[in-house]
Amino acid sequence: DGIITSAASYSYDAHAQQIRFRNYMTVFNESISMDLLLLFQQGVMYEIDYSRLSCQKKVLESSFHPTRVPDDAVFMGQVILGTMSVPGLGLLTNSWVGEIPEIQGETQYMLTFTEFTCLPVSAMVFTPQTGWITFSFYNHLLGVQNPQDFVPPFFCPTAAPEEHLPKTISFSGFYSDCLGS
Repeated sequence: DGIITSAASYSYDAHAQQIRFRNYMTVFNESISMDLLLLFQQGVMYEIDYSRLSCQKKVLESSFHPTRVPDDAVFMGQVILGTMSVPGLGLLTNSWVGEIPEIQGETQYMLTFTEFTCLPVSAMVFTPQTGWITFSFYNHLLGVQNPQDFVPPFFCPTAAPEEHLPKTISFSGFYSDCLGS
């Protein structure tokens, strides 16, 4: 039982079903970085390590989950972040709760999205093994800012017989498009 802190950036392309996730974390005062390229249409995930110029190509055994409120989520309520007393200083958000059936155990989530444009603000996931894990989302830029984020670096294997690739655990998304959008 320890403290893990993490900061990540991600690029997300719903149309091409691809995600680039760069995570920098501290576990018991040890720094760890993780760079993942998830190409769902190809069924491939790359684990990239720029410090060693190494890369592992793996089979991605999960389907793409678009960023949205799941159809079976239960609406919890609406909250204003900041204040509505002064124009422009408040953000209206909606919170949703539910369970994740793809993950065994009593896995639950709470999601918060903006009321307008339905951008993710935060996500909390509970599993008996980990307890609560909190994700906060900041500095959204709409659209694909850098298409190169979804291209494996030159040192990654681009072709490998699919049957010889190591398998990955399923990448279970826990939220998917806003309801009504």
